[in-house]
Amino acid sequence: MNFPPMMTEGSSRAFKFASSFPALGWEPIVIAYHEVSGIEAERLPFRVHYAGHTYSAKEMDPEQLFRLVHGLPLKKLFFKKEGFPQSKNGIGENSWERKAATLAEQLLQEDSDIEMIYAQAPPFAPHRLALELSAKYHIPVMFDCTTSFVVEKQDMGILHSGHCVAMPSRVMKEFFLRKYRGRLFHEDISIVRNGYDPECCHVMSPQEQAGVPILCVFHIERAEGKELKNFFSGLSAFVKSQEGAKGFFSIAFTGPGYEKVRRYLKKYRLEDFVEAGPVCSHGDELELCMRADLYCVVLGKADGYELFVPERLYDIMGMKTSLGGLLPDGLAKKVIHEAGGRTASIERVESIVDFLQDTFSLWLSGQLPTVSDTAVGDYCFRSSMKDFLGEMATRLPMA
Repeated sequence: MNFPPMMTEGSSRAFKFASSFPALGWEPIVIAYHEVSGIEAERLPFRVHYAGHTYSAKEMDPEQLFRLVHGLPLKKLFFKKEGFPQSKNGIGENSWERKAATLAEQLLQEDSDIEMIYAQAPPFAPHRLALELSAKYHIPVMFDCTTSFVVEKQDMGILHSGHCVAMPSRVMKEFFLRKYRGRLFHEDISIVRNGYDPECCHVMSPQEQAGVPILCVFHIERAEGKELKNFFSGLSAFVKSQEGAKGFFSIAFTGPGYEKVRRYLKKYRLEDFVEAGPVCSHGDELELCMRADLYCVVLGKADGYELFVPERLYDIMGMKTSLGGLLPDGLAKKVIHEAGGRTASIERVESIVDFLQDTFSLWLSGQLPTVSDTAVGDYCFRSSMKDFLGEMATRLPMA
């Protein structure tokens, strides 16, 4: 995951937890991955210690910067910073894990007021470190599992450690209980849902959007060759079916899949319809999504897709925009439908064209459905914090 400036999968959830604590009288201390300077990011109401490397945005080309802030492997050996050789994945082997362990030990020795450790997986390295530190310093742990993963034999002990194991959905919890029947039990897993921060989400008024062409933001995630070909074939066919589309239809892209988009835009001659280039900060991405008439998840069938929901989708709940999905059956499709959104299969070009044509017709008539009021209430992050604090309260020692 990647903490500021981008808030990629997992870090968005952790950021919301950490940002909520100061108002409650708690001081969070965060150990994060790489530090990226030169990009305007949110002012953080807590301390962050970076266990990776320090990168300067000004020293990187746009492609490398996009890959770095989205947590993608860097394509080539491109420079050295502060004496650390940069491998092709930008991590420098597992040096960040070793530095994270050293930082955590130092912080625990210096501050005896630290009362709980929060660790997130996958990958499982932070969970293993948290369990070791818990045993050494007698501090409870909140193990947060944000998406599906294979539990290795040596990691099953973490799930049976007696500490809190949290997951973001009931569907994910039930999946793990079925998969590890007889080894995991109902009381082993708690549910702490994802949600949006109302202070970061602004609902665009009709006056702000008046006279503006329809903007469709497509979030590309876990989509491969055939799925991307289907999507862009459908998008191209829709544009061709609408005479003079350039003046009233625009598109933008978010998510790590954006790096694969450019060649398809060129191939299908869609470059003139793109309103915004690659986004490299959390704030800029939220601003783009707030201007969208449609936020549409384009999800493929990569490993774990059945339980995967992009965390940015939950932020959209607080923007009252229209939700869509071009994706296979799974949890993301269920969440979109329950929030009042519409979906179509990513596996059929005809379905994609029909979805886009329906979207445009509904927009023209002023009837494009937005996130339901029920979903706006259900996914406010304040409810998630109540669940989080409830789990903490049962594990912290009495004052």
